[in-house]
Parts: sequence; structure tokens; C-alpha cells
Amino acid sequence: MNCKCNKLYIGLIIGLILPIITAGIFYLSLFKDKLDIYEFLQKLIEVNGMGKLLSISVLSNMIVFFIAINKERLLAARGILTATLIYGLIVLGFKFLW
Repeated sequence: MNCKCNKLYIGLIIGLILPIITAGIFYLSLFKDKLDIYEFLQKLIEVNGMGKLLSISVLSNMIVFFIAINKERLLAARGILTATLIYGLIVLGFKFLW
């Protein structure tokens, strides 16, 4: 189907921004009263939890990916998948390099 939102870069932008928003919601819902954002990130780095947080946050891309597939926005779905793979490489970097 022809749609202005059926673009690879639109899916890539959505796929890159959505996990950041999800991680922010995770922080706000569980740790806002206990830690400020700087302390939260510092504690995540101390306990090697950054990769785990990103792994959980990327799951939100799955919902948008399946919606795009269902609505036949295949180029946007490809962009979301590409962003998910980029996050996967980042998570591997946190796991093995840091």
C-alpha cells in the first residue's frame, strides 16, 4: 500500500526512539522517587545492567513491528527491524566489551 509513513527511514527513526522512551518509562515508573537519572545510569553501569535494560526496552519494537507488518507497511517494518538489529549489536557490546 502507498502511504507516506511506509518509508525505511521512518521505521528506523521509530525503532531507534521507541526503546529510549520505553527505558524512560521504566525508570519513571520504578526508580523516579529513589534515584535521579544520573544515579540510575551509574548504578546500571556498576552492575552491568545497561545491556539488560536495552534488551527489555527493545521488546517494544516488536509490537510496532507486528503492527507495521499487519498494515502492510513493509518498508517501515524493515526499518524497525534494522533498528532492532542495531540495538542488538549495542547489547552485545555491553555484554562482551564493557
